[in-house]
Amino acid sequence: MNVYVADACGFCYGVRRAVEMASSAASGTHTLGPIIHNPQVVARLAERGVSPVDSLDSLQRGDTILIRSHGVGPDVYREAEEKGLNVVDATCPHVKKAQQDAKKIIEKEKNLIIIGEKAHPEVISISQWGANRAIILDREEMAQALPPMEQAGVVVQTTFSQEQFKRIERILADKIADLTVYMTICTATQQRQQAAIDLAGKMDAMIVIGGKNSANTGRLAQVCREQGCPTYHIETAAELDTAWFKGMKNIGITAGASTPDWIIQEVVNIMENLQAEATEVMSEELLDKYDYEENPKKGDVVKGTVISVNDDAAYVSIGTKAEAILPKKEMAVPAPEKASDFVKVGDELTVEIANNIKEEGAIVVSLVKMKKVEDWKEVREAFENDQLVECTGKETNKAGLVVSIKSLRGFIPLSQGDIRFVKSLDYLVGQTFQVKVIDIDEHKNRLVLSRKAVLEAEREAKREEALKHIEEGAVLEGTVVKIMPYGAFIDLGGVEGLLHISDISWKRISSVDAVLKQGDKLQVLVQKFDKERNRISLSLKALQKNPWIAAIEKFEVGDVVKGEVKKLLPFGAILAIDPELQGLLHISELTEKRGASVKDLLNIGDILNVKIIGIDTDKKKISLSVLALQKDDEEREVRNYLETANQQEESATIGDAVEDK
Repeated sequence: MNVYVADACGFCYGVRRAVEMASSAASGTHTLGPIIHNPQVVARLAERGVSPVDSLDSLQRGDTILIRSHGVGPDVYREAEEKGLNVVDATCPHVKKAQQDAKKIIEKEKNLIIIGEKAHPEVISISQWGANRAIILDREEMAQALPPMEQAGVVVQTTFSQEQFKRIERILADKIADLTVYMTICTATQQRQQAAIDLAGKMDAMIVIGGKNSANTGRLAQVCREQGCPTYHIETAAELDTAWFKGMKNIGITAGASTPDWIIQEVVNIMENLQAEATEVMSEELLDKYDYEENPKKGDVVKGTVISVNDDAAYVSIGTKAEAILPKKEMAVPAPEKASDFVKVGDELTVEIANNIKEEGAIVVSLVKMKKVEDWKEVREAFENDQLVECTGKETNKAGLVVSIKSLRGFIPLSQGDIRFVKSLDYLVGQTFQVKVIDIDEHKNRLVLSRKAVLEAEREAKREEALKHIEEGAVLEGTVVKIMPYGAFIDLGGVEGLLHISDISWKRISSVDAVLKQGDKLQVLVQKFDKERNRISLSLKALQKNPWIAAIEKFEVGDVVKGEVKKLLPFGAILAIDPELQGLLHISELTEKRGASVKDLLNIGDILNVKIIGIDTDKKKISLSVLALQKDDEEREVRNYLETANQQEESATIGDAVEDK
């Protein structure tokens, strides 16, 4: 049996982008509906704290909602803004274009036709951008039933069948005088369908991998069947039945755009194992033609004595006509540099027959296989008892990391290599670390491991310990681990808290990454700790002195200061009296003239002497006055006049008294 994988299959750009955005989102993030039509991916994201919701009703201000790749209508964006939600938009760029094309058609007052599945979330979102005025159809009969039209614009579901679209387009062209078609079928969809068609035409059977509710996967299965090829649509490797392929020579594999690489690889591995097993069965059938009772069979365990040894192999007497060969690669993993370094003449060994023995053929024996029996037993016990095993990274491929566990080889899928999303596990090659066994099959030599499960357990232990020290009002040291547009996530030693952009500084900042970098160490104040939702709100600003308070301490009510006009308002002007302080000069404190206009009295940049007549520290408001200064001047003039008049009167009275004498 030969196994072939389609040239184009699996995640498209839009889906991979959405999954990566969801994978890197903070725990507690919600997706509006399943992120993609793949229940396994949705389940894995839910384990990481990123779960779907059907609507925005259950969300609270400050929650994060991720728009899935299928997109949503404009009403959802408006509702999210009104509720004060943080929106992460993972809409596929191709879907986004289809939405904007639909909007453009309606704005031009043309009839809008969407070719696609009416109930598909992508089609629903496109229709909503078209003001819900679209005619939606997905079959030739529906197009035939349309009345003639003067003009119309057409957009297409990105995953729609190219061939079916062409058939519908020809019908519409005959019915509509002025027809504008926006070709919005994704090129990735076209590529996957064409690759599936090309492969199915050469195969005895096709395996199509992907969610049962995935439209694009369903179409892959459809186009394969249209080639006259028996086709099996499965979601995971667990659904495979090897009896389907009995007697077949060539098997093809493809996958929908919402199918992750690790699921595809699992199916490929099983089929390749089936391929190897078929080859082995053929060899054993040939062997059965020979009847050498004196010879042991492959897999038999025998005792023997080393009678000679060289650099490459040892020769072992096991009671047969010819000595058995023990190559150095079958002595240990890794193999010794020289066989003579590992065994000596006279050593008694228990070995396993490693090959199918033919007439006059050499007998190959193995110590490694014996060791493997012990190692498989140890690994199985670890699996059954939920214990960890130690492994060493050996080599990587696009699907993950190959590791060694003593004499065994295991595999860590890319998704199980780290607690965070990574594109490669190259950094683990040569490293020794602990893993958890998540799948084991000795007969198929299958050993699937997870480093992620170990890291998650360690993180949870750290988190539980860290939570003991978390309380509102506590000042803790943390490390910036993720920068987002709305703030930064701070690791507090096993648990993360959110430092919102508004709590970073007293000064307004436009961008978080302008003031913080991943890896920065910070002292932060725990402002709020929601134990039920495991949400921690942090503040850096609260540990800093309010610059407004510091600045206002220099001033008191009654101080006369210079102020620069910064802004004109209908009811007054804003004046800067300090780099950190601004105050309001109300028009009633600027002039006594009724109906006067501020812009007729002041200009931006004017410098005025003003009096501080009020300071409200709670509201951070300063009231200024020009009239108060004028009143002070008038009062000063009155006082000066009275004092002068009194002095003159006293002088005159003294003069009169002198004259009288």
